[in-house]
Amino acid sequence: MTFTAEVKDELAHLKPSRRCCRLAELSALFHLEGVLHVLGSHRLAVHTESENAAVARKMFQYTKELFSVSPQLRVEKAPRLRGHNCYCLYLGEEERTAQILNELCLMDNSLRPVLGIPERLIRRHCCRISYLRGAFLGGGYISKPDQPAHLEINVQHDEMANDLRDLIERFGLAFHVNKRHRMQVVYSKSRRDQVTFLALVGAHRAVLRLESDAVLREIREDVNRRVNSETANLERAVDAAQRQLRDIRLVEDHAGLEMLPAALREIAEARMRYPEASMKELGGFMHPPISKSAVYHRFLRIHHMAEKMV
Repeated sequence: MTFTAEVKDELAHLKPSRRCCRLAELSALFHLEGVLHVLGSHRLAVHTESENAAVARKMFQYTKELFSVSPQLRVEKAPRLRGHNCYCLYLGEEERTAQILNELCLMDNSLRPVLGIPERLIRRHCCRISYLRGAFLGGGYISKPDQPAHLEINVQHDEMANDLRDLIERFGLAFHVNKRHRMQVVYSKSRRDQVTFLALVGAHRAVLRLESDAVLREIREDVNRRVNSETANLERAVDAAQRQLRDIRLVEDHAGLEMLPAALREIAEARMRYPEASMKELGGFMHPPISKSAVYHRFLRIHHMAEKMV
């Protein structure tokens, strides 16, 4: 199951208690997944298709509970889904179909399609949240936690896309609209807005998954940074030790270590005895012990002497 399917499955099992909230959620679902058929003589029918059984079941239950009608629910094999099940909900030539569509704000009193989101459907704060939940269930997609953040809702009309973006922005989230083929896409690439949106519509398990993955990713990145830093430090230390040994051998071959001042001879002999020791460790071998800075300056003096012997 994809992460999008997991999120939709979680949201499909949320059932708000208020009738107005269920109405708003069902309206969004029909708006994004429904196809309206005008049969003539003011007769109407509408059907929807969903890949998710829980979403289709929710639409069936809401339609039955809110309007006391029993739509048909069929399971078909969809070629576009590579033979996977597609759940088709069909609200046929009921006498009340036009009234139902009007109450869902999908058609106005003149039986013309409503392309945007009527304000009367989302007056309450709870209804706005329910509408967004239905919109994601109907046309939403979210990237996997280990991929770059991307959340989108696909809609058919400009009016719907702009209204949906404006509705989301009421909650302080920055979403954008872009055209893709024949669809309008309302989207965000912000991980923060992605998490906030999911928490808003009630996908709390998905939020925990995203946040735990983010923590694990941060830990892995921190460990990698530390390992890379320590590896780089080790490589620099090895390179420095090799340069110091070359300088010492050059001085030894040309003049002998006996000609070095006592302090320089002591550090040179320590480096030859402990070729893998760090600067700090070499400082501890001195009598008395000296700092890393003092060790560095002793090797610098040896280096200047070696340069003159080349």
